[in-house]
Amino acid sequence: MGPGPLKYLNFMTQTDRSRVVYLAQALGAVIAGSVVTLTLVAILFPNAPSAQSDEQGEPPLFGLLVIWPVVSTLALWFILSMTRRATPTYWHAAGWSALSFTFVFALLAGPQTGLIFAWPYFIYSLTFLAWQLNSTRDALFMTTLLQAAVMAVPALIIKL
Repeated sequence: MGPGPLKYLNFMTQTDRSRVVYLAQALGAVIAGSVVTLTLVAILFPNAPSAQSDEQGEPPLFGLLVIWPVVSTLALWFILSMTRRATPTYWHAAGWSALSFTFVFALLAGPQTGLIFAWPYFIYSLTFLAWQLNSTRDALFMTTLLQAAVMAVPALIIKL
């Protein structure tokens, strides 16, 4: 990959090292990018309603840490199977995949939610594509684990 800000994500393509280190770095990338994105969303949508305004209660932990990552990874696999065929590089495929998820989340929950999910889904897409070079099973496993790790952050906040 050439110069530019994405050069800092080159580690995302290196699957020949420890899976734990890979997941820790990818988790760090999701969190760091999400902090920036959340800040921008707060600036762009200062009067957006809070996600906690509805009285549905807290989501079940099993749903956050198991069901959501599995279902989301399977959806990601489907989207990437299309974007990978239509784009010249994995980076482009990951970008189009993230845009697809951004659009869906924006339709379901508003533009601010779509924007908030853009960065994590870019990282999830890169993870899937990188590990798919080893095997689709590795791609599904590593992407699901990454999403579960990311979801553990709000799950811990909810439970505190």
